[in-house]
Amino acid sequence: MGAGVALALFADLALYVVLPTHTQQAGILLVDVGLMLSANRLIRIFLNGPYGMLIERVPRRPILLLSQIFGIIAALMYVTTGFWPLLAGRLLWGMAWSGFWLAGNTAVLDVATSANRGKLVGRYHMWSFAGYVGGALFGGLLTDQIGYQATFAVFACGGVTAFILWLLLLPETRPAASPTPAPESNAQRPEPKPQKQSNLVPIATATVIMGLNWLIFLGIVGAVLALLLQDRVGDSLAVGLIIIPLTTLTGLVAAGKDLLSLLAAPISGALSDAIGSRWTIIIIALAAGVMALLLVAFGAGLMVIPGLLLGAVITSILQTQSTALMGDYAGYNRQGRLLGTISTAGDIGAATGPLLAFFLIEQGWSLQQIFLGATVLLAVILPWTIWVNWRYARTGHVAQSIVQA
Repeated sequence: MGAGVALALFADLALYVVLPTHTQQAGILLVDVGLMLSANRLIRIFLNGPYGMLIERVPRRPILLLSQIFGIIAALMYVTTGFWPLLAGRLLWGMAWSGFWLAGNTAVLDVATSANRGKLVGRYHMWSFAGYVGGALFGGLLTDQIGYQATFAVFACGGVTAFILWLLLLPETRPAASPTPAPESNAQRPEPKPQKQSNLVPIATATVIMGLNWLIFLGIVGAVLALLLQDRVGDSLAVGLIIIPLTTLTGLVAAGKDLLSLLAAPISGALSDAIGSRWTIIIIALAAGVMALLLVAFGAGLMVIPGLLLGAVITSILQTQSTALMGDYAGYNRQGRLLGTISTAGDIGAATGPLLAFFLIEQGWSLQQIFLGATVLLAVILPWTIWVNWRYARTGHVAQSIVQA
């Protein structure tokens, strides 16, 4: 399942790398870039809730296969020049990703237990970050070598490969029936639904953190990465006798970011299982995120890159831990609705990020000012998260403690 998601993501991530600097080839204006990079997330705001409820009631495999078809068509529409075909492709990709994200994570939670949920969620998210790496790296390289349209035609073929892979090998994970009482061990026991009043605050906090995570590290950083490197490094980077064009450099940095995210996802997931506290991992990540954004805001030249790389680790940790928390609180076969809620928050943030960034740029904001504003947002949520961890871990109001009891 993870490999199929990785292949499907190539076209989407390549667009983030090359579109801001290839608007003429795409047939749009620079002012349209924010909309194009947000459109797929805007439509998901309306899809995640219904998808989440649907996925609890139907098999996961058909939704995943249909999502692959949507992704292939979207990549082919990127090949067509013009505003409306590109917008239609982005909206179609939004439909595809709702299926990948919600059905895929639900399938993982179907087979996970309280003892290994963080590890399995991290492993699945590792594959999605592998798709980010491939899309960013090959998107930049192929665009410089064979051109904008040809690159997305190649990635559409990758989507076809993913569809065939799933058609032949992807199993169904939805439980055939409600579990029977008296299982052999706690690790196999369906988890009871926690008390709503006990878990509302931590669930809401995790949802807000997911929204801020995607707003900053996916929405803003992803949208302005090429412009940021152009501002701090220039149109090319000389490394000895080698001249690296801006598009290739952007792809390399994006791929490096996503490679670190890939590595951080399973490690942070396994670590949270081992120490029994996802909130502690989240608090450390938020504090490190503040430092990463300050480094991006004030870093000169290549010094901006360490901040971007640290931010990639942070976004992976926050995404993985927030998703695992939803599994902790969901109980048996109720994952879809909580995943839909947290995904909607993330998509609102990720959709707002590019629109906000390019709007502020049009209003005369510098990139430094934009990243300082993002730093303030993370700094504000950090003390609240520390209190949530102290209050709810101390009183045992977490789903995992209920399961263990």
